[in-house]
Amino acid sequence: MEEKPYKKARMTNWFQPSMLLNVALKSVISGTFGNYADRRELQAALSNSDEDAEPERLRQRLVTGKKEIWVDIICDTGDGFDSTFSVARKAAQKNLVLQTDDPNSPSYTTNRGDVLVLGGDEVYPFPTLDTYNTKFRIPFDAAGDRTEPLTDESRPLLFAIPGNHDWYDGLGNFMKLFCQQRRIGIWQTAQKRSYFAIPLPHNYWIWATDIQLNSNIDQPQLDYFSRIAKAEMQEGDKIILVTAEPAWVYHEIRRNDQSFERLKYFISRNILDEQHIIGKKFKLAVNITGDLHHYSRYCLTENGHQYITSGGGGAFLHLTHNLPSTLDAIKGNKPEDIITQKKVFPDVSTSRRLLLGNFLFPFKNPAFTSLAWLVYFYIFWLFQSHHASLEGGFFLSGFTGISTDRFFETMFDYFVGGPSLAISIGALFAGFWLFVDRVSKKRGSYWVGLVHAVGQTMMLFGTMYWFAQTNLMDYWGHWWGNAIIIVIFSLSGGTVSAFTMGVYLYLSNLLLGMHDDESSSALAEPNFKNFTRMKIHDKGIDIYPIGICKVQNNWKVSGTQKKITVEGEDFDTVLIEKPIKILDRML
Repeated sequence: MEEKPYKKARMTNWFQPSMLLNVALKSVISGTFGNYADRRELQAALSNSDEDAEPERLRQRLVTGKKEIWVDIICDTGDGFDSTFSVARKAAQKNLVLQTDDPNSPSYTTNRGDVLVLGGDEVYPFPTLDTYNTKFRIPFDAAGDRTEPLTDESRPLLFAIPGNHDWYDGLGNFMKLFCQQRRIGIWQTAQKRSYFAIPLPHNYWIWATDIQLNSNIDQPQLDYFSRIAKAEMQEGDKIILVTAEPAWVYHEIRRNDQSFERLKYFISRNILDEQHIIGKKFKLAVNITGDLHHYSRYCLTENGHQYITSGGGGAFLHLTHNLPSTLDAIKGNKPEDIITQKKVFPDVSTSRRLLLGNFLFPFKNPAFTSLAWLVYFYIFWLFQSHHASLEGGFFLSGFTGISTDRFFETMFDYFVGGPSLAISIGALFAGFWLFVDRVSKKRGSYWVGLVHAVGQTMMLFGTMYWFAQTNLMDYWGHWWGNAIIIVIFSLSGGTVSAFTMGVYLYLSNLLLGMHDDESSSALAEPNFKNFTRMKIHDKGIDIYPIGICKVQNNWKVSGTQKKITVEGEDFDTVLIEKPIKILDRML
């Protein structure tokens, strides 16, 4: 069978009604069935004695004889080809020379990670095998230098934890891709479960958990980390904890969010041993995650424990200007115990500038705009058919030359005499009203949604009233005139409705801190990608947050889905902030 040519995947357009509905349905279905058939528990049930030897094999590979080791962490990959491949290309290079945006700052030479950890949501929007292939595997497979001589011992290892998007099929395709010791480009997958513990030199460990769809960590997974802690680790070992969501941020900004309580329980039980289950206490060096598609860092002391979000692996950009400046919900009792924000990427001023892109909402979100056109066409058809059945003629002619008061009186008469009109307009109003930020802790979201719904409805009525005062009314009665009027009414009204949506997202986000997800995803911003590189050595960890301000978008791709070739000019990376140096003595 002839292989299909590969076409570059586009970044997901989240403002497609069918997309939003499918995501909602898959989330409900996967969450429901996940409660009855938790794939994590099946992994544990089907494990064998060979897995007990895995820590020792990894220790031989990654620890024995090593004075230092490099680790790359990439989160939220597998969306648009240009952004995903750009990140993978830089992660695959043997060396990167990095400098901050200050031209007078020193440069730093970093090495490719001996280990690559993927921190969740490896593919968007749905984890079909074809989507994993086109949006993740193929870009990563093509990112490395295929002529580089790599042996089994020198080939970098790849580990991954799933995010919510990986769970939408019950984790089946994730397990096939990442848990069967496959090669993906220059990387070799090495795990057998969706969670793992990796020994590193100088008594460091990477622990990575699987939280399914924002659920409790299952008992077999807790037992796995307990067994690793008891049998393989020593008192005072240091842990880099990789999770699939920034629970410390969500605890600040999201209503009724329980993710931080679950994270705190895991840390208390398995790392700090506050329940005296392990018999040893360990030190937490870094919490690192994705899910929010930007870079942010919080800490109490500059050389101590860090909270890092590094979700810039390829998905749309989440804006940063509404991130909390302090983590008040987890601070101590003393002023000096406040955990503060140290850095965000992009910076706040750039983030606010990017937010202005919502004024281009009709053009950035053509699927939503097209739906709005159809809605306006449907409303036009309802009014015209109702009017024609009662009086004949053109319904807009009754609005020509009348006052606004008379216009609304006439509209009320339409609703009383035509239940289908009242129900349709009411459903439209309710839909916009219910499009509110139910997640944010900000109060008054339903009142803000009500203002938006009123605005959208008034735009619909305003389009009718405006149209009735134009010379276009003269063309009604000819088939071509009717067609022109219907098309112009639908296109102009639908475009104004989409623009109103963009204005609503802009104002509610900038002024009220609402709709962070929606106002960011509507932009489909491919730039400002990032990943995190760490060097573990005898004194601690050096962390290099690597940013890509401008994604290369003119890659020339040729070949089939089995093997592609990518050509294009190199592009710049930036050190988002000077290296963060975690010192063992500060933990």
